[in-house]
Amino acid sequence: MKHFQYIIIALVCTLFTACIGDDYDEPGFNDSPWGNNAIEETNVMTIADLKMLYANTIGGSMMEEVKDDIKIKGIVTGNDVAGNIYNEIAIQDETGAILVCIAQGGLFGYLPVGQEVLIDLKGLMIGGYGNQAEIGGVYTNANTGAQSIGRMSRFLWADHYKLLGKPDPSKVVPEVFDKDLMDDAQYMNLNAGKLMTIKGVTLKDADGQNVFAPTDGSVTLTANCANRELAGIPSSEMVLRTSSYADFASVPLPEGEVDITGIFTRYRNTWQILIRDENDIKPHEETDNAIFREDFKDDSYKQTGTFAPYDVYLPEELSYVWGFDARYGAKASAFLNQTFASQSWLISQPIDLSSVRSATLSFNHACNKFGGEAPQTSCYVMISTSYVDGNPYMQLISPNDQQGQIIIEGQTGQDIFILNPLQLPDWHLLEISAWPEGNSWTFTNGATADLTPYCGNSAVRIAFVYTSTENVAGTWEINHVKVE
Repeated sequence: MKHFQYIIIALVCTLFTACIGDDYDEPGFNDSPWGNNAIEETNVMTIADLKMLYANTIGGSMMEEVKDDIKIKGIVTGNDVAGNIYNEIAIQDETGAILVCIAQGGLFGYLPVGQEVLIDLKGLMIGGYGNQAEIGGVYTNANTGAQSIGRMSRFLWADHYKLLGKPDPSKVVPEVFDKDLMDDAQYMNLNAGKLMTIKGVTLKDADGQNVFAPTDGSVTLTANCANRELAGIPSSEMVLRTSSYADFASVPLPEGEVDITGIFTRYRNTWQILIRDENDIKPHEETDNAIFREDFKDDSYKQTGTFAPYDVYLPEELSYVWGFDARYGAKASAFLNQTFASQSWLISQPIDLSSVRSATLSFNHACNKFGGEAPQTSCYVMISTSYVDGNPYMQLISPNDQQGQIIIEGQTGQDIFILNPLQLPDWHLLEISAWPEGNSWTFTNGATADLTPYCGNSAVRIAFVYTSTENVAGTWEINHVKVE
């Protein structure tokens, strides 16, 4: 009887196999078992451009459905691996970062740090939660009925993403957070949501006993999270935010000076650092490779600074062109109730590049009141390897010689002669990567110039040269100058 049963089972299996047929589609070996492999990499927009497109919606903490065929791709920089980041991932590309909110646990299982992901945005919601840019679904407050950006369902998410390649954690390198730009609105808009590291800070309440997120009432919890202050930084500007459900919630806060890496989110104008696990906080290591730096933010700058102003042409109505402001840095202007013609240099101390093969100058600057003219036509960044001190023109021309001068027709009809810095053989014009348009106080951050041709010299001088006319006298503001 048993032999008969085995024969019947074998016949059934044979018939079932035959029914499958030759047209059965086998799964592709290169396809991911996660997400939607049918999504094509077309109409891909950078994250920065996406945030700019929906800037009003994000900035107003509103939301709207993406109705156009738009996709973004980025690398996962943060997930829920230790429970501190809940129902969301952080992704970023070379231009910016954004949070993706998903009503699903265990996201780290298929979206590990270093995984590149392509997201089809059409049909998803985009908006701002406390001005933090997010992609997700609609959240409805059960008590008030008010709606805001929230999490999308895991089923909706499954239709809108595709995994690209295999995870590569080596692609995830945190940027260093610039503490001097902590309260800069543009810096926050550009970087909120990024993986960054703030260096050399101390947790205010760290005493060996206080933990990240206690539930005993010793710390006020907001949405089940504890906001820990950093010493010397007001909690209105930055906090370390930890969920009471995080795996490390009951771990004592690290003492001493530390470097904190995490997803730097925002709630309105406050930075909120979300560490991914407790290993994101390490003892501070000094890694500043800058050869030279100057922020121009010391109130006693004229006496102690590393740049010195030299007025080549200063009208008698003005007492100075270059001033220094603790908020904005070095500031050049020849406006005092009216515009004046001027030329003034801001020249660095010698910078030693003798032991390096390459170097880059970087700085932030803002330009306003240039009357529609490009600031780079009257403001210059110059470099010299032979300048010593004093008048940069002293070896070129006598004060009464008009050769090599700029002739400016004054409002009074009398010509004004100002020496042309571009005629100097010992000074060279640097090509700057980014100039402001000249009509805003908004800083252009990270302007750079290649100093490699001047490496090998021990006394390199950088000069910011401001010129103005009686018709146009803009304002040029500069800070965070660095050579590295």
